[in-house]
Amino acid sequence: MAIRTAGFLLASTLALAGCSQHPGTSASSGGTDPYSSANELLLPAATPETPAAAVHNGVDSVVAQSVNAVAAVNLSTQTTPNATLAATTRSALIPGNYKPSTTTAGAIAGTSLTKYNTGGADLVITKDGTVLQNLDIYGDIKVRAKNVVIRNSILRGGTHAPANATGIVDSTSAAVVNLIVEDSTIRPIRPHHNRDGIVGHDYSAKRNNISLTNDGLGIFNRPGGSVKANVLASGNRISSLTYWDWSPFHSDGTHNDGIQVQGGENIHIIGNNIDASSVAGAGSSNGPRVPHAGIAIMLQQNVAKLANVVVEKNWVDNGQTSINIANGKYSNITVTVRENRLGRNQMDYGNGSKYPIRIIKRSASTVHGLSTNRWADNNVLLREGRDLGIRYNG
Repeated sequence: MAIRTAGFLLASTLALAGCSQHPGTSASSGGTDPYSSANELLLPAATPETPAAAVHNGVDSVVAQSVNAVAAVNLSTQTTPNATLAATTRSALIPGNYKPSTTTAGAIAGTSLTKYNTGGADLVITKDGTVLQNLDIYGDIKVRAKNVVIRNSILRGGTHAPANATGIVDSTSAAVVNLIVEDSTIRPIRPHHNRDGIVGHDYSAKRNNISLTNDGLGIFNRPGGSVKANVLASGNRISSLTYWDWSPFHSDGTHNDGIQVQGGENIHIIGNNIDASSVAGAGSSNGPRVPHAGIAIMLQQNVAKLANVVVEKNWVDNGQTSINIANGKYSNITVTVRENRLGRNQMDYGNGSKYPIRIIKRSASTVHGLSTNRWADNNVLLREGRDLGIRYNG
């Protein structure tokens, strides 16, 4: 049954309302990987696709009735002193000064997480100021409110196959302002070519561990709305994206990107660890690229022209290309790409031909800070040339 959501955590109390909730059950955030069971990683290929349950917004008598049956939980009792210390330590980390790992990104080890919405229906948040914290959440989260916070949780996504492209956290609504998703593990229980990690605008993604999604982060302003995207991505770890040999958007299967920027202003990508690797989805072949994904960081202008975009101090590796810059449908593109650390594990196009940083059109591209990017293994600056790290298509 779908649950009606309305500001799950107000102050320190969480009202767990919904028939799919299992009261009293918990999952520890564990050590480096809370998904140790193989059958939690991928549903079997033979599993039938079930439609998503109906989505309900706001608060009504159904929620009030549910609260009578499900006790409110004070989340302060769920957090151990060690976990609290870890959270404090993490918040003091300076993005770009450390390489994100499972220790610094994802749900905090030692925290008791309360299972929520195990039926996997969509969760639609319509109350400003909603906080979801210390939860093990099933269902794709549709944010339709201001100042929502999702913190220290496992986000497993829906159990259904999405009909359209979406994210485990969807921030595409015009109502979204200042969404924060931090210290969470984002890993779908049902990977799908339409299920990304976080998508949309007006959000901050900080210290999350994202894997098995189609894309990790999708960033773009709202079409028909403001030109501002207003997104911060910092301290995240993104790896092992799921490749599908069929895609509604591409004839050669999914093009999985760690971070795909498609348009908008005010975008800051700093201090992330992005390994654009991929694994084949259930029932899918490896395709032409696996174990490489598409692009680690894609900067393109499909939705709108980019402005005030800064990509800095990230660890970037793998993919067909690690950083790709394309002017797209606009005559020019201007971005800042500086002080990033590039690996050498990109796809080999033959005879060692690889693309750590690839710029599609020289005459259309202004890339500030381009000469400050370095190889991660020896700290040597990248230079233009086939084997030197920076390449132009034309």
